[in-house]
Amino acid sequence: MTSPSKRKLVKPEPLAGKKKANARAGVKAEGRSAVSGGVTSGVVSTLGSSSLAERTNGATAPRLPPPTGPPRYSRLKKGAIIEITVFNWMVFSGPVTLKAEEGINLIAAANASGKSSLVCALVFGLGYNSSILSRNKELINYIKKGEKKSFIEIKLKKDERTNTTIKRIMNITQNKLESFWFVNCKKVSHTEILELQKEFHLNLGNLITFMPQENVSKFSRLSPEELFECTLMAIDKNLLERYHHLKKLIREKKEGEHNVQLLTHQVKEEEKLITDLEEKKGKFESLKKLLAKVRTYRVKKSILAMNAKKKQLADVKAKMDSLVKEKNEHFETLRQYLSEVEKCHKVINHLSEQLAKEKKKIKEATTRYVRINVQLDEIEAEILGEEKVMEDAVQHLHENEEYIKNLDKRKKKIEEELHQIERFFRERGAQMGVPVGVPVGVQFGEDDPGGLEQSLQEELQNLANANKQLLMRKYALQTEHASLVEKLQKRQNYQNIQEEKFLNSIEFTLRERILNYKRDIKSIVRTHRLLSESALEDIRKGYDLSKITSQNEMNGAIIDELSKRNIIYGPLCKYIKCINPQFDYVLEFSLKKYFNSFLLIEKENTPLLESLYKNYKLSVITMSRENHKLCHVTNEMRERGVECFLYELFESPQIVKNGLMNFIPINISFVVREGTFKNKTTKDITSFNNFMLEEIAKQTNEQVGSLLYFCEQNVHRYRISTYNQNVFIDSFSFVDRRCKILYYISSEVKKDISNLERRRSECKGELLTLKSKMDEMDLQKKQKNDQLNNLILQKSEVNIRKKKKLLLLRELKSVEENLNLYLKGEQLIDEKKDKISKRINHLNGRKVQLCADFFDTLKGHKANDMEAFSLWRRLSQWKRYLSLVRTQNAESERKHQTIKSQIDLENTKHAALTHHIEELENLIKVQKGELSKEETKSLNEIKLSLEEIDSILQDCAIQQRIYNNLERNEERYNVLVLSIERHNENVKRKKEQLKNLGKELETNGKQIQFVLSNWVNQIDECILFLNHNLEKFISFINPEYGAKIELVKKNELFERCELYIKVKFKKTAPFLLLSVSHQSGGERSLTTMLYILSIQKLTKNGFYVLDELNQGLDHTNEKKIFELLSCLSNPSMYKQHFMHHYDYRHIQIDYQSKPQYFILTPQIIRDIFFRDITVHYLFNGFGVLSGQFDEVEPAAGVEAAGVAEAAAEDLLGDDF
Repeated sequence: MTSPSKRKLVKPEPLAGKKKANARAGVKAEGRSAVSGGVTSGVVSTLGSSSLAERTNGATAPRLPPPTGPPRYSRLKKGAIIEITVFNWMVFSGPVTLKAEEGINLIAAANASGKSSLVCALVFGLGYNSSILSRNKELINYIKKGEKKSFIEIKLKKDERTNTTIKRIMNITQNKLESFWFVNCKKVSHTEILELQKEFHLNLGNLITFMPQENVSKFSRLSPEELFECTLMAIDKNLLERYHHLKKLIREKKEGEHNVQLLTHQVKEEEKLITDLEEKKGKFESLKKLLAKVRTYRVKKSILAMNAKKKQLADVKAKMDSLVKEKNEHFETLRQYLSEVEKCHKVINHLSEQLAKEKKKIKEATTRYVRINVQLDEIEAEILGEEKVMEDAVQHLHENEEYIKNLDKRKKKIEEELHQIERFFRERGAQMGVPVGVPVGVQFGEDDPGGLEQSLQEELQNLANANKQLLMRKYALQTEHASLVEKLQKRQNYQNIQEEKFLNSIEFTLRERILNYKRDIKSIVRTHRLLSESALEDIRKGYDLSKITSQNEMNGAIIDELSKRNIIYGPLCKYIKCINPQFDYVLEFSLKKYFNSFLLIEKENTPLLESLYKNYKLSVITMSRENHKLCHVTNEMRERGVECFLYELFESPQIVKNGLMNFIPINISFVVREGTFKNKTTKDITSFNNFMLEEIAKQTNEQVGSLLYFCEQNVHRYRISTYNQNVFIDSFSFVDRRCKILYYISSEVKKDISNLERRRSECKGELLTLKSKMDEMDLQKKQKNDQLNNLILQKSEVNIRKKKKLLLLRELKSVEENLNLYLKGEQLIDEKKDKISKRINHLNGRKVQLCADFFDTLKGHKANDMEAFSLWRRLSQWKRYLSLVRTQNAESERKHQTIKSQIDLENTKHAALTHHIEELENLIKVQKGELSKEETKSLNEIKLSLEEIDSILQDCAIQQRIYNNLERNEERYNVLVLSIERHNENVKRKKEQLKNLGKELETNGKQIQFVLSNWVNQIDECILFLNHNLEKFISFINPEYGAKIELVKKNELFERCELYIKVKFKKTAPFLLLSVSHQSGGERSLTTMLYILSIQKLTKNGFYVLDELNQGLDHTNEKKIFELLSCLSNPSMYKQHFMHHYDYRHIQIDYQSKPQYFILTPQIIRDIFFRDITVHYLFNGFGVLSGQFDEVEPAAGVEAAGVAEAAAEDLLGDDF
């Protein structure tokens, strides 16, 4: 059944009944599940030359003679896998055993047949968790569905004679999973399993040694530093630990150097402060001496001033005595004159009282007259108010509605007045006995009124008509003026316009969130107590809440109040005013992301922040830093083309700018003039970028590593690598120059605003002109009414009413004729007209009553006026007599008054001097209390005049100005002395700290050099070996391919290392970094596999797992990879073709051991000759049919013994 080159896999012949029965008895649940469930499962292991496939349950079977050569597994590393057994695990029922071999173990099967289940069994069976699989996180979900028990058993090589078996038993109890660990049949804890991981050098978390299917793409996405650390972990964990220790030492050294600089600066500052304090102490002592001198001379000055005041007081007393004596002598001559004056005063007082009473009566009459006039004006105002109500009710019905209203009102008024006149005539006729049919006016009427009365009536009518026209014109102008003011406010209010444009440009959901916040702002303010109730009530008073527009305006006022009080701003687009329209698109591009954001000033207000996030789903930002340093455009910047910085393009509250600077670098981002980069080379642009980095860092006093600036329609981003100053990234993108949200007043809008402003001024001027005309007309109307009233008062009441009746009838006829032309559409307002007419009639009745009261007041006023005139005449006679008496004695009275004034003046001087002396005595007493004993004794020694003392004090005051900034108390002086002592102690302590830090830095440097001495050599030799292998391997795949590894370090201390894999797949192509953007999936898979193979001679790992890594390769590359794997599995062939003849002194390379690989693939490419490769076929999953392998084509290099066929038959069941 053997063939030297090819072997056809056929259906095995049936064995004897007893042997077959024994074989089947050995298969447990796996065989039964395959028959009953219709899902077949099994493992067939074949070796290229002499390996055997063994039963998973350990049943006896005929074996071929053992091969000659080294013992089995002798060349495997410690930690290599001997076999894996799973039971009730994922897709397997089991127990199923995979017996691994040295070299390459190729696990081939269709998709969903259980290849990845074996990978998962390795992870969980060796004590790792699901984080390295990127699959389900819960272990319970890996147990076969419907089963309660499961186990994973893995046998690892320990040494040449012994193996270690790790077994994990998992039981499900009440939906909870319990795990039990056993090592060589001894129960252990999970901690001991972790120790075994270190002992056997298991690194399943490293993508280089263990790459499951889910993490194949992660390798090319590893950062350079992560790739370096993964490589160190694969080679030796000690290298990685020393790398981390080295980084820690470097970080501690930097912190120590920073502390040294900080302490040095603090010592200098302390010494400078001590010098300043010593200087202040000297000034303080000089000031104490000067103040003592000032106190002494001030006391002496007060004593001299008090003596001078006492002398003046004695002179004033002598003069007062002489004046009092002279006044008594002169008073005897005035006694008779004063008695006569007293008599006159009594009579004048009596007459004045009577005159005052009469004037009071006149005043009361006048007051009543004024009150009547006021009431008449109020009635007139009420009538006008009713007319205004009527005018407002019908102003939109018809363009002649005002005229119709006036006619209707006038008609009702005329009819009411005619009714009153008729009633008056009936009552008067009944009193005079006139028959009912005879007109009453004929009996007691007079002739028609004269020409004057008729002309006054006509003039008043003309004035009334003209006044109505002016009122209509005034109302139209007021309406137009209000509309113009509203338009101007709307055009000039950029905030509301910007907010409206922003809300119209965003999506519906976001707009509704902002509008909901505005609608509920009142409840938000009350819930979180952002404003007091009194403040809310003050805002509410200015709005009518029955209207929706007023409610929205009130909500806007509350939002404005919150921003005024620095509580919350939002949305931020409302507070950004573009002041440079040339770059409005730049400003909108930079800030558009935060237009819908809200700025919360007090970030400690957690309930409000959570409410805005959860309830209203708003974007809220807070203040993390309040002050930012702002850059400005220097002359050199301007010469290089810098126009301005972003924060200079707009105006907003400073707190809003600071809030935006926490998220957007508007303080360092700038705009470049158009054409600046025209015809410029890359070197010129890089020079410009470096210059701007230096200038911005200088102005902000901070390290700046990136730039963001705008030029024409592009936004440029420039960044220098933090690891290598020679590496930088310069990119740019397109910016649309159209501005869709920000608003500014353009030339067209300015022109429109100027037109509106001009029209508003014209309306205002016309209103002023109309007001002056109406005032003049009211004055004329008042004069004409007074004249007409005088005429009416002069006539009899009957004739007046008769004439009035005739006029009213004539006017009523005219009004009715006019109304007939316009009353066709007035049925809708008749009811309202009736109500207003009744009100006007009522007011007219009150007006007539007031006129009657007015006539009665005039009659009483006349009698009081006559009496007052009589009293005034008598009073004038007595006053003339009194004046005559005073004229005759004027000289004596003047002299008496002069003496009296002099006495009063001297009394005032006496009181002032007495008060001054008392104050000086008290002052001297207080000042002497402040003096010491020596200063008190020195007072008598001062023999200077008051002027000399004043001169000395002025000189001292000039000297005091030098010490103006010093505090003048002893406690401050003592604090100053203590501060000097304390600062001296601080300087001494900090110098001691500097000395200790210097010693620590020296020790730290020695430790770094000690770690670097051996570690660097090991790293260099590892990189050299990897470069050699990778170059050889990729040349083996294709001579035109190339690959290399570059190690980039941040500095000579290896503070941060990055490993770059660079490849090329054409002979003339440059080397490119391995990344998703540079290579295809197949090229990345090929490079990844070659890198993993290059490192295997350096690692201590017992095995490698690569899951479907070859699926991105084409037929040629995959064939080459398998040929390379076959070659690498043979140490002698590796030495022959890939051996690096270099003397490696610092690393150990294991050329003798044979690596163990587990490569999982869903299919094997035909025409591949397998040499020293173990192929495992998984027959598991849906779609495995009986006889499906009968016509399998021969596969090169695959030999299957009869024992293997029997084992496969037992595993697959009768249907095979």
